[in-house]
Amino acid sequence: MIAGGGTGGHIYPAIAIAQEFMRRDGERRVVFVGTEYGLEKTIVPKAGFPLEFISVGALKGKGASDLIRNLFRLPFGFIQAWRIIGKHRPNVVLGVGGYSSGPVLLAAKLRGFPTAIHEQNAFPGLANRALARWMKAVAIAFPDAAPRLRRKDAVVTGNPIRAEFFQAQRRQTTDNRQHLLIFGGSQGSHVLNEAMTGALLFLAPLRERLDIVHQTGPKEVEQVRASYQASAFANARVVPYLDPIVNEIAAADLVVCRAGAMSIGDVAAVGRAAILVPFALSADNHQEFNARTVERAGGAVVITEAQLTPEKLANTITELIADPERTARMGAAAHALVSADATKKIVDLLEKIDRTE
Repeated sequence: MIAGGGTGGHIYPAIAIAQEFMRRDGERRVVFVGTEYGLEKTIVPKAGFPLEFISVGALKGKGASDLIRNLFRLPFGFIQAWRIIGKHRPNVVLGVGGYSSGPVLLAAKLRGFPTAIHEQNAFPGLANRALARWMKAVAIAFPDAAPRLRRKDAVVTGNPIRAEFFQAQRRQTTDNRQHLLIFGGSQGSHVLNEAMTGALLFLAPLRERLDIVHQTGPKEVEQVRASYQASAFANARVVPYLDPIVNEIAAADLVVCRAGAMSIGDVAAVGRAAILVPFALSADNHQEFNARTVERAGGAVVITEAQLTPEKLANTITELIADPERTARMGAAAHALVSADATKKIVDLLEKIDRTE
């Protein structure tokens, strides 16, 4: 059983783990537990897995009325989780973070089922911090997470990343132009869109050297496209969504993006230098913790939202684009942080605590 969700950063790694778990034994099955208002509602069934729902909500980053309402929902969510555990009687329960993770892990622990967590971020979420000491096994993506979870025995596995990101090759070109990719997740980022369109004026001297691909999200694509067409980069490719994004990352010399664990992992797996702009309202500021880990390793330059201006972004892009050897070193440093066999390591850990093994 895998509990958690809410965002793609929780769900996609969980699906990779589920697929590897079942690949090893055709008799196995995996059940997901999430909420009806998280992305898991559509992504998990599409991936072919059954999904149970419990009624829980966020306890951080909410107003007083939402916090009170969600606190009152916790006991009901716990009862639902208790019943779901009894219904499926899983051999092992994995929490991947998100609202549903806590009640399910707690119910499983109290009912005597083996439990584990996988923490994708350098700064763990509330549910994982609260429950880590009681779990039979803990897997983490970043070594920095271990002391924050108070688990010296935490296993550093990395984040599950699809194989195609490790296999991606740069397309051969006949020109000497540098390639810049900007993306803000599937919904885009207003902050990145605004900063980048403002930076175009400062980047104008690079018009003959720089090709740009900018993924805006669906809401601002026309507005951002108009800004490019009025700039020195009228030929930039401005799109609402990039799929598959792996090809775009592979074609880039430099990436500008947020600092979610999976965005960082995808860019690092391909081996590309990045300018990371952490989402300022991420829970516990975990995106900045992720970004600083990569920066300390030499794989990225971090610009916080408080520091971000069009001119600063343009200056940083210009500095990096002018030094291909530096961006190559940054890409190699980032690549060294990720593990191609993270999914295997996590499933190995689950099999170790599986009560039937």
